[in-house]
Amino acid sequence: MILRFWRAGLDPARMEEYRRFEAERCLPMLRKQPGLLGVLFLREAGGGAVSITIWEDMGTVEALESSPSYRQTTRELAESGLLAGEQSVEVFQVESGDLRSEALVGMLDRTIHARRSRDR
Repeated sequence: MILRFWRAGLDPARMEEYRRFEAERCLPMLRKQPGLLGVLFLREAGGGAVSITIWEDMGTVEALESSPSYRQTTRELAESGLLAGEQSVEVFQVESGDLRSEALVGMLDRTIHARRSRDR
């Protein structure tokens, strides 16, 4: 299993626009990628964004870079003006650990529900 971390600074005045881009463009595109096991979208206190994608193996991560839909989405994001500052990518091989999948899914559902309630 591979974890891929993408980091970028965001224009703080356009945070809601960026959230919509994640939900409407990034998430659907990622769900179509072979080997994707999951994705989390995070925010840093200083106005940055991090996405953590979880992949079956290194081959599926490498295939992402050549995916036409991935390339189109990253091009749209770059041209949108939503990003500020540098971007970086780090890739890690999972060696060991322990995930409580039911607890994680439940917490993620509650987090999403709470954010949607706040945004109304």
